[in-house]
Amino acid sequence: MKKLLLKILITLSFITVSQTVFAETDFQKIYEELAPADFEYIFGIDPYQAEEYTQYMFSPYPLLRTGVNFIFKDTVIPPGFYLLTPRKYHGQTYILFKEQGRVKYMIPCYKTDVTTPETYDEYIAKPKISKWQKVKNATSDTVGSLFPKKTRRKPIPKAYMEINDIDGEFYQVILYYDTGKYYLVFKQDKS
Repeated sequence: MKKLLLKILITLSFITVSQTVFAETDFQKIYEELAPADFEYIFGIDPYQAEEYTQYMFSPYPLLRTGVNFIFKDTVIPPGFYLLTPRKYHGQTYILFKEQGRVKYMIPCYKTDVTTPETYDEYIAKPKISKWQKVKNATSDTVGSLFPKKTRRKPIPKAYMEINDIDGEFYQVILYYDTGKYYLVFKQDKS
């Protein structure tokens, strides 16, 4: 009974704190002050993408699946699958929404922050590994230590996303990627 009461109190305090945090931030003002990207990538190709893909075994970018329209100024991002890539351009940080390897949309971040590797331990569950996978991993680690230049690739950067509904008017997307934390704001589609 005490544990249940404690859980309820913690949940209520978390809701109160999160509502006050969102209430303090004026998303309407932030949305109006952000300017859309004033540049394009030639043929929608990110120039750093090829270099990054050669360093990793898998795509280093997190995948976002949207089920609703995300609206930023004149840009409407329809439902679909997008690889999200943070990039800096003239001091402003943008998140590139890529579809089939091509940059489709560029959305500016209204805030960036630094995160620690320990942050991901909170959000990302450790995968369960079978006995066969343990043997396979031990074997590949042994081979990798014998031939490090040929077989080793960097582990992909960790990523996590939060999407918050702000008063039924805005979506706040927080992208945790490697050591960065990127904040985006979108209007909700009312049609």
